[in-house]
Amino acid sequence: MCLFAAVASAQFNTNIETNVDAWKQCVLPACNPGGSGIPASTIIAQTGSKWPPNSLELSVTGPEWTDFLAYDKVGATTAAYFQSDFWVYIPTGTVFANYQALEYDIFEFLSPYEFMWGSQCVIGNMWQVWDELHQQWLNSTLPCSLTAGQWYHLRWWVHRVDGDTSCDGYPCMYYDMLGIDEVYTPFTMAEPSGPIPAGWSDDSGLNFQLDISGAKGKVTVAEYLQHVNLIELGN
Repeated sequence: MCLFAAVASAQFNTNIETNVDAWKQCVLPACNPGGSGIPASTIIAQTGSKWPPNSLELSVTGPEWTDFLAYDKVGATTAAYFQSDFWVYIPTGTVFANYQALEYDIFEFLSPYEFMWGSQCVIGNMWQVWDELHQQWLNSTLPCSLTAGQWYHLRWWVHRVDGDTSCDGYPCMYYDMLGIDEVYTPFTMAEPSGPIPAGWSDDSGLNFQLDISGAKGKVTVAEYLQHVNLIELGN
């Protein structure tokens, strides 16, 4: 909990209640968030007075293995410490068999490296973190226990170290701690960042991704978000 206390810094906050238009989508075929399905429809919208009020609604309808990524780029930074802080609600009546995973990422594009602190709650399995260099998900020891019909307060703490190239010749992405409803789990996992793709410029921000499972037929998965904040500290 004291990870950020000693780091003098600038801070950026983005709040979806007033900044919904900042969120953009990445889906096949124009953009590749993973998966193989092409969505029939997607939603990035503010709920207004509808339940849940003043929330960001994310939803995708499509065939099996459809992935829908919503992202908010907030600008280039040389920060070394990051904290995401948000509330998430999975709709009542959700058919969890239709969900493969709920993904929550912090990213920093800082040439020549891409830092993608990816995390996902794999339904019926574990929380996983992302290895950017080898493009793979790795299990943690924390079970995925998110259920429908209640709000969860999620907070991620991650960092990098200037000059570090100790993860297969690349800077490490340190996954420090995940908080869920004020229960804090140290992760202490370090995975390699990767090279920034050609043509990409320096930037930073958040991703939220919904992944449809291998359930046959066209299905819909959704979540709602509130009080989304990103804190960037150091350097």
